[in-house]
Amino acid sequence: MAGLNPRWVKTTIGSDNNICNPHPNPPDDDFDIFALTSLKNSQDKDALLQNIGYLRGIRVDNNDGPQVLTYPAAKFIGRGFPFVKEISEFFNETITTKTERETNYIHHGWSNIAASTTNPWILSRIAANNQPNAEETWLTKRTLVQRFRVRVSPKDLAPVPEFKAEIEAALKKSTVFHRFEAVYQALDGWGDVVPLEVEMGASLVFTDLETNVSKLPDTAVWNDTHYLNTIRTARTTRQEGTNHWENVISPGKNIRPLDWRQTRVTQVLDTIRLLPAEIQEQLSQLYAQRLSYIPSITVGPGDSSCTTHDDTHLAGKTISAVTIYASDYIRSMKILYADKLSWSKHEGTESYGSEHDFRLGDGEYITEMLIWKSDWCYVNGLQLVTNFGRCSPHFGGVWGTPAVVRSKGGVLVGIVSLIKRHDYGRMLRDIQGIWRHDVVNTVPKEEDVFSDYFGSEKGKPFNDRIVVRNSDKTISKLEIWSGSVIDCLRFTYHDKAGQGRNMTQTERHGGRGDRKEFVLENGEHFVSVSGRFDNERITQLCFVTDKSRSTEVFGQGKSNGESHSFAVSSPKDKEGKRMRLHYVCGKSDSCLNGIMFIWSPI
Repeated sequence: MAGLNPRWVKTTIGSDNNICNPHPNPPDDDFDIFALTSLKNSQDKDALLQNIGYLRGIRVDNNDGPQVLTYPAAKFIGRGFPFVKEISEFFNETITTKTERETNYIHHGWSNIAASTTNPWILSRIAANNQPNAEETWLTKRTLVQRFRVRVSPKDLAPVPEFKAEIEAALKKSTVFHRFEAVYQALDGWGDVVPLEVEMGASLVFTDLETNVSKLPDTAVWNDTHYLNTIRTARTTRQEGTNHWENVISPGKNIRPLDWRQTRVTQVLDTIRLLPAEIQEQLSQLYAQRLSYIPSITVGPGDSSCTTHDDTHLAGKTISAVTIYASDYIRSMKILYADKLSWSKHEGTESYGSEHDFRLGDGEYITEMLIWKSDWCYVNGLQLVTNFGRCSPHFGGVWGTPAVVRSKGGVLVGIVSLIKRHDYGRMLRDIQGIWRHDVVNTVPKEEDVFSDYFGSEKGKPFNDRIVVRNSDKTISKLEIWSGSVIDCLRFTYHDKAGQGRNMTQTERHGGRGDRKEFVLENGEHFVSVSGRFDNERITQLCFVTDKSRSTEVFGQGKSNGESHSFAVSSPKDKEGKRMRLHYVCGKSDSCLNGIMFIWSPI
């Protein structure tokens, strides 16, 4: 073998020379792993280390294969040398894989154990790429000429100071999102794993679907590069540094050390395990904040007829579309993910109603749900709102009262559902959002505050968020139609940032009556509302501005039954300033049946 001292290497196939140091040396950052090998006087040690990938970080977030980085992520601190062998081995192996990702890593020379090494952070980085991971059965045939093996023990490794410092700095960031972002960036720069055992030499690797391989003749020559390249359905890779390959890769092949390439990565260690225990614990605590589950739902003794469906296993992915099957109730909800392969269906009875699609664009996420439930405890209606300010149609029936579901800084990545049998079939009884907090820094209008809902379950739902979206539009005029009760309500908005037409009206929410209006001055905002309602409608309303101006009392407050009063004032924002009324949602038909007030920072 060129470049090796013959006294270190036996030329018989399958033999090796295990070189161990009986007198361990103290740790030394600059020690030479070749010191006890025939390469100890080589002038090409830096290039050899580069080819070996010794202690270098490797990114494994890409399903297409590993990416070796430039700098070491670990340093050797053992009292001695890594376990080093100069070997002369030749063998063939066939490996069966079931996923495209696993197949790609096996094709790159990784073992099954190395390819399956993960932790929650690695899984999150893999899922964030939204790459498809098809499931089939593949066969990989590897022909290997082995010349060198390096193995280190995890206990002999520590992180390089720069990697440790970058993780420590990431954990000190001010928000959960920024901490996640900084940790992900650190792993992107230093790698998800480091190799523990690497074998060097030359290799010829062939991969194809099992169904295609089964059609090849029994006389197939697996060490013949030219022959394998004629198989169109397959992928063939030759790893060897020389510029002039022989067609056949064989046991007696003469390979210069500089022409060695990685042939197998047998074992790897995730880089987080290099870090001190206290930093690993902080990372675990941070990761626990990645998901939130809102609102809380429980399955009690009376809910034994419910079935539960949970999307947590898909929460690392992002949603690309939601399909709702609805009648007067929400019966099924199907979630499609951005990798174009993954989906989840919360399935009830679909013999009634119709199907509705809500598709998301690039960078668009669901950040809010408006869920309408009735006293019967089933989900009557559902509306979705995105970070672009886009609102879905109202899916489902008109009965019920609204609850706003969101999680500050979170985007919807799935749901937990309870599906219960009804006389009309199986329907959703409860929806719990699964919200992820490592996707976006802030969610538009996440500082908004929603009042309680006042009024009846009757009427058709409306939501003026469809008008204001994520804008800073301000209410410039209030119109009320009233008599004995509040018949109708409408707002006009002024958009200072708008081009061209900068006045927008909402739809009329209600029926006919005597019309009155209240025009706000420039910079004036509603900051409190009071009124009355009964079990069918809003019977009275009065608004007050931040300039201490008050509208008249609209509606006579007449009720067909028990009457209730309410009074709400704008809360203070995080700077201690009072918020303004930005928009309303509620229910209406021939009158205003119910209303909820949404306050935004000025």
